[in-house]
Amino acid sequence: MRETKDSQVINQIRLPLIILVTYAHSYGAIRSGYSLLTSGWDTLEVTKLLVSQTLTKVVVPVFFIISGYLFFRHLETWNWTLWRQKLLRRLRTLLLPYVVWNLLMAVKLKTFSWPMLWAYWSEAGTQTDWLGAVHHMTAPCNMPLWFLRDLMVITLLTPLLYPLLRRYGKPLVGLLTLWYLSGVCPFPLPGLSAYAICFFSMGALLTIHRCPLTATAMRVELPAYILSAMLAVAMLFSWHTPLFSPFMLAFRLTGAVAVFCIASRLSSPFTLHPSPFISHSSYFLYLSHYVFFLSFIDNWMLSLPHAFTLHPSPFTILHYLLAPLVKAVLLLAVYVGCYKLFHLCRKQEK
Repeated sequence: MRETKDSQVINQIRLPLIILVTYAHSYGAIRSGYSLLTSGWDTLEVTKLLVSQTLTKVVVPVFFIISGYLFFRHLETWNWTLWRQKLLRRLRTLLLPYVVWNLLMAVKLKTFSWPMLWAYWSEAGTQTDWLGAVHHMTAPCNMPLWFLRDLMVITLLTPLLYPLLRRYGKPLVGLLTLWYLSGVCPFPLPGLSAYAICFFSMGALLTIHRCPLTATAMRVELPAYILSAMLAVAMLFSWHTPLFSPFMLAFRLTGAVAVFCIASRLSSPFTLHPSPFISHSSYFLYLSHYVFFLSFIDNWMLSLPHAFTLHPSPFTILHYLLAPLVKAVLLLAVYVGCYKLFHLCRKQEK
């Protein structure tokens, strides 16, 4: 029953979290030089800070934890045959979509080079470590797919990770968490990061030692909520300062736990068998939203204030909040249409 509960929660948070990702890549850039401390209150910029630069930070840790949790599920002891089967399955579900959707992005950019498939963006994100050094994140040309890149790398390391987690478990994850929180990057290799290793290992540890995902998160529910709220406020006020990075790294951790707690509280007891359609449609939205940016939605919504001769500020905020949702709905509608057309063609063939 607990496994059903975990599967149910995992299924139910996929789509909301992927929609949240679109806010990071859709009209979410903060005005150059803006700081809440020095520039004062600006409702639009604060809203974008809270959503695009704060709340969105919990998404990738959650998916890394889920990936680690699901990879080792049903693996009682190490089994090379089962590992190869899992690896072959991920060639279809990870590598193939990764290559195809990066190539589509390369077509959109009208250029191609091999780095576009691995490290096209050399400064996709920056963070400052405890030693004061600044590090840049790399990403392929379809930038959100850096998660798939890092996930594929950590998947190849699972034969090494499994015995270490089996034997050393909590101390190892504790050291990995400390390394992640420090922000220190001793080997800056694209695709290999403390970020991926730490959160993937957290999920893997739970399933290797037969600990339920949601029940484990619920043990620290109240501290997760309190720390997440405090860190979110600290991120708002530390934007454009060296303190933002350590606050953000910590918020990813506490926020991910809070997400599982909230999802556990909100999960419906009537949905006992997760639908794979939700998972597939969420995946399509994740793969496609950066390629098909649907700028005409932005242009149309930003023209509304002038059409109604109203003050633009409220509409600008409304545009920021609604445009990603409208784009997500359109892309999901495309997926639903293609899905139905595909199955209709299959029925006619039979």
